[in-house]
Amino acid sequence: MFFAACSPAPSGPQPIVAVTRTVGSWEGRGTRTVGDVPSETGRFRIHWQTTNESPAGAGTFKLTLRSAISGRTIGIVADAKGTSTGTADFDEGPRTYDFLVESANVDWAFRVEETSGEFANGSPATVPAKH
Repeated sequence: MFFAACSPAPSGPQPIVAVTRTVGSWEGRGTRTVGDVPSETGRFRIHWQTTNESPAGAGTFKLTLRSAISGRTIGIVADAKGTSTGTADFDEGPRTYDFLVESANVDWAFRVEETSGEFANGSPATVPAKH
C-alpha cells in the first residue's frame, strides 16, 4: 500500500503592515548640518516645528534632506517663517541621508521616522509544497 504525505493547505496571503521606527531627532537654534541617517528603505516621515520666535516676525526655518555622501539636495522638507509645524513624507530609496537646517530667530526641532513593510504575523505566506 502506498501513502502520500502532503503538507497542510497553505494559508491565504498574509497582509503587509507598515512598521515605523524613529531614526533620530534633533533640536537647536541657528544653522547647521545634522544627521547621518542610514536608511534601508528611504521612506521617511519627518515631523518638524519652530517655536520661540524672537524678535517677532523675524523667524525663518528651512530644512533640506540631502545625500550624506555627495551633499546633493534630495528635497526641501520645510521652508517656513515664524512659528509653525508640519509633516513631510519622502520615498527616495536606501542610502545615508543628512539634513541641512538653515534657521534664524527661532528654535527648531524635527524627528525622522523610517517606514518599512512587514508581514502581519511576522513571517511570509506559506508556499505550498509540490506533490
